[in-house]
Amino acid sequence: MSPYAERRASFMTEERARYYAKVLARRIGTTFYAVRSREGRFLAMQIPSGDCDILAAVKPPSGVTESGQFRRKEVSRAA
Repeated sequence: MSPYAERRASFMTEERARYYAKVLARRIGTTFYAVRSREGRFLAMQIPSGDCDILAAVKPPSGVTESGQFRRKEVSRAA
C-alpha cells in the first residue's frame, strides 16, 4: 500500500467504510465488507483477511448484473 493510501485509510471512519462498501457493492455488483483491521483502521474490502473484524457485509441489489454496470430496469428501458 502506498504511503498516501495508507494515510487516507487511517482517517476513514466506520461510517465512511460502510458507505464505501455500499457504493462499491452497487457499482461492481459483488459483496463488499466494512471491516476494522487489527491496527484499528476502518476499511471497505472485497475479501477480508482473517484478522479483520467484519462490521457489515453489503450485498449488491438484486437487479445488478455480474458486471455491475447495468440494472435490469435500465437495460429494458434502453431497448
